[in-house]
Amino acid sequence: MALLKEIETLTRLHRNGTLSDAEYTAAKRAILNEVPDAQTEDPAVTAMIHTMTALAACLLPPIILGLAVFALGIPAMLSLTLAVTVLAAIVIAQYHRRDGH
Repeated sequence: MALLKEIETLTRLHRNGTLSDAEYTAAKRAILNEVPDAQTEDPAVTAMIHTMTALAACLLPPIILGLAVFALGIPAMLSLTLAVTVLAAIVIAQYHRRDGH
């Protein structure tokens, strides 16, 4: 929030004529250069996010399908078998997509 207040102050000073266009631009650039770039994120964090996304993409459909089938009154073992089959199909598809098959 401190950066936002600094930029608001600069904008106010620029609008009332205290800062010229060049001074305003230079001051704003200096403030924004203090902000860490979002692209310099830790590679381990990025890898973990990709892993969690892939895991969610693999696990959610079979879980939802298994629960829906179970809610319809189909026996639990059949629901579980269907969910595991769908999970296996998704994992195999992800593997083939990753390896370019």
